[in-house]
Amino acid sequence: MAVRGSNQSERSITGLLGIVRDLYVAWKLFLDRRVPTWIKSIPVLSALYVLWPIDILADPVLGLGQLDDLAIVALGIRLFIGLCPPALVAQHQQRLGGAHATDGGDVVDATYRVLDDNE
Repeated sequence: MAVRGSNQSERSITGLLGIVRDLYVAWKLFLDRRVPTWIKSIPVLSALYVLWPIDILADPVLGLGQLDDLAIVALGIRLFIGLCPPALVAQHQQRLGGAHATDGGDVVDATYRVLDDNE
């Protein structure tokens, strides 16, 4: 019984939901007055890079040149969330109701492996 295809699509959906959650949390943190202004400059600078006419990678091939823009935006969001006060991040994640919310509840950090019956 092979479940590799569905497992891959499950991971893709989970990854996409993680990105959407990060964007939502980043937006809420950006609007939060308790986050210092210098930290809020990180996503602004990331967005300015996307709008800036000079790129690290040229854009002659559709899609290839946009990879550096996507990488800078993703890095900017991760850096922004990482530099925000952890209590505020946890508070916004808890309001979202996501799996990342940690307010002192029991958390089990584990890995798993899918075994195939034919192996």
